[in-house]
Amino acid sequence: MMPIPSPPAEPIAPRGHVAIGSALRDVTSFDRSAVSLAGGLIATIPLLAAFGLPIAAGDPVAAATMGAGAMLVGIAWRVTGGRPPVGVLTADALLMGLSTFVGSATGARPWLHLIVLFAWSLGAGMLVALGRGGAIVSTQSVIAIVVFGRFAEPPSGALGLAGLVLAGGLAMALFVAIVRWPSPLRLQRLETARAYRALSELALAPGEPSTIPAAERLDEARAALSSPSLFGDAAVLALRALIDEASRFRVELRAVEVLLAQGMAGGGPVTARVVLERGADILRLIAATVEGEDRAAGELAAAVSRMPDPNLDSAGAAPVLRRRLDALGGQLRAMARQAPAAAEHGSLLERRPRAAGARPREAVRSSLRQLRANATLESPAGRHAVRLAVVVVISEIVAQHIPLQRSYWLVVAAAAVLRPEFAATFTRGGERILGTCAGVALAGAIVVGLHPSLGVVVPIVDVLGLAAYSVFPASFALGFAFITTLVVFLLDAVTTDTLATAGDRLLNTLLGGAIGLLAYALWPTWSHKPARQALADVIAAQRAYLASVLSAIAAAAPAPQRELSALARRARIAYMSAGETIVRALAEPGRLGDAQLSESALGAARRIVSVVHVLRTDVQERRESEPLPELSSLAEDLDRTLARIEARLRGDVLAGSAGESEDPPELRESYRRLVQTAELERGDIPLARELDELVDAVNSLAALVADD
Repeated sequence: MMPIPSPPAEPIAPRGHVAIGSALRDVTSFDRSAVSLAGGLIATIPLLAAFGLPIAAGDPVAAATMGAGAMLVGIAWRVTGGRPPVGVLTADALLMGLSTFVGSATGARPWLHLIVLFAWSLGAGMLVALGRGGAIVSTQSVIAIVVFGRFAEPPSGALGLAGLVLAGGLAMALFVAIVRWPSPLRLQRLETARAYRALSELALAPGEPSTIPAAERLDEARAALSSPSLFGDAAVLALRALIDEASRFRVELRAVEVLLAQGMAGGGPVTARVVLERGADILRLIAATVEGEDRAAGELAAAVSRMPDPNLDSAGAAPVLRRRLDALGGQLRAMARQAPAAAEHGSLLERRPRAAGARPREAVRSSLRQLRANATLESPAGRHAVRLAVVVVISEIVAQHIPLQRSYWLVVAAAAVLRPEFAATFTRGGERILGTCAGVALAGAIVVGLHPSLGVVVPIVDVLGLAAYSVFPASFALGFAFITTLVVFLLDAVTTDTLATAGDRLLNTLLGGAIGLLAYALWPTWSHKPARQALADVIAAQRAYLASVLSAIAAAAPAPQRELSALARRARIAYMSAGETIVRALAEPGRLGDAQLSESALGAARRIVSVVHVLRTDVQERRESEPLPELSSLAEDLDRTLARIEARLRGDVLAGSAGESEDPPELRESYRRLVQTAELERGDIPLARELDELVDAVNSLAALVADD
């Protein structure tokens, strides 16, 4: 087994202020490439309607309320940018409307309102377990119940207030959905071209590069083609076929890179690299062809004809490598044939709406299962929910007893700052404070310079909305500065003291942000345990993927492509999630040693899945191979070892003790028996080499976990 460096005896722990400084440095970051005037304009139009139409009708209160609903739903999209998640925006609008009703209906009874506020915040905090969309809806629902809880109304009045918030929010969600449907395929072609360019970069990258960036691009392209309206058009079908081929190509490309790294090029490494370089050229030409460049379409056929034949030009390479290169060539030719059809302008008349592929009931059941699994203080989401509920109630009590106007902003700031992770909490807190200061200064400058009347406030709100929604993906602090100014002028519709409103917002945000940061400092949620759980999820996903591939090899029966693709995607998503968790752990004070160990384990897991990719590509082409029942014993030992590793990472005492009562499988000995019994050294040398690498990778991972 390859020597694995042991973790340091004493973990290197950076001082707390260094980690905090690193988190706060992100506050001033600005990604110019993420600025989108088009996205800002799309989000601003429904905001204009929600605020401007009631103003024109002479109802400023309705204007401020509907404008707030539209503004918050717009933020839910533009904070992260990208393709608008219509489902998340709709859920956000619905839950905000419900939160508004609950807050306003209970606001007249302080003791009841506090109880409801605690329970509502607890439930909202749990939504972070559902990912980024859940975190957005969580924050917005708390904001709605806090803000509109200050406007106590009887049930009928609360229902009317909730209806206005809901109308503004749904106006934003509906407009975004209409704008993107039916699609003229511009976005779909752009995303497909980006995916192919990512594959081109992957083909040219040295060593064993990560395939995850290319996979993410493919997922984005597949999501862009997921609309029920995109069905029946020849161009749409060609785009989908290109994405399917590209997904297979990514796995094949990964297998080739692994084989080259193992020295299987023999006497033909130059030819192998030539295949990859010319393949990268073809992929770039396909991307340009899909985008409609006539010149690229003309060059594509010539580029394909220049592809070398691996069976003739790389005789010194191992047979398994020649097969992989030949498969790459075949896929490149197939993709090149499909590219011109994907570039043709499809007709809307040819499209036929189809039922959505997703099953809403199953999605809801899956989300409920995830929430139940996180409903414990052992979970970061569970601890975050309790901390959020306590902070919201304490902040509400403080807000009720301090002599500040609109003190509900204090509660909003305290709740909005809190995140399950250390770095995210301090970064978001810094962004809100910096953005509020800048926004208040901007509001004051506008008031002093323009003295705007109510009629002038509408275009000011529109300009501020366009600026905020355009820059939010590039910088939360700058986007929040414009939103702060926008909120001040939304309230200008119902109050004339704009400067006092701006000052109140600044003081309340500073005080609320300080409360939120103090609460996290007193009860932090470190990423050490989540990182181990995420690693365990990686091992579980890889176990299933490996078992399916080895079973197919042993039976000489190719596994279904759909099944293998689903298992591979599950393994990749788990790997990406674990990587993100470990990155968060690296930003925490005193946790560097833990995170470094997790990072090493993640590297060993990457070796495992790389080998499985190679075995998978070989399985899918073993049309006439003989069964290999002797492989079953090694497969069982590999699965038992990975199960023990998973149990250790999860801290599963029962599973761990049961596993520890047995001697761990001797993987190297199982491998030697297989080689001798099945005569792999004389028969299938590539398979023997891949299994050798697999055994070593699993042993390395086991050693890392055992050292911990």
